[in-house]
Amino acid sequence: MSEEPKWTASWIATGLVIAQIILVIVLGGGEIPWLRYAGFALWALAAVFGWVPVYEFKKRGGVAQGDSYVKTTRLVDTGLYAIVRHPQFVAWPLMSVALALVSQRPLVVVMGAVAFVLACLDFRKVEARNIEKFGEPYLEYMERVPGWNFVAGLWRWMRRKTNSKG
Repeated sequence: MSEEPKWTASWIATGLVIAQIILVIVLGGGEIPWLRYAGFALWALAAVFGWVPVYEFKKRGGVAQGDSYVKTTRLVDTGLYAIVRHPQFVAWPLMSVALALVSQRPLVVVMGAVAFVLACLDFRKVEARNIEKFGEPYLEYMERVPGWNFVAGLWRWMRRKTNSKG
């Protein structure tokens, strides 16, 4: 595989989300309470999609002791990975929308929109890398589990569970 560039769209999106967090802290929340509450709920969901994969990869991904959790040697398709192929790629867009809802400030909303788009841009690159790394099992996994749409993924997961019982 070729060496990864140092500045990818995902890294820039991460920087924008960090800037959003700082602006929310400095500027405070917006004036519409229900938008703030929706934003905090989305933020909590983003935290689940962002942190649980670290544990799941270390536990099930065949990561060598002391290596980064992303250095998996086995395809993980259980837990959150049975619902969506890229939970952490779901976390950043959710986080940027959450922060926009909490802040309700035009600058934070624009930064969130840009971060959302940038996070989406690296998705195809990650998919190609995973197909190269895991081959046919990953292609089959792609047919079963959506890349980003966690609502559809949850629905499919529940249907698989129901069908396996009956």
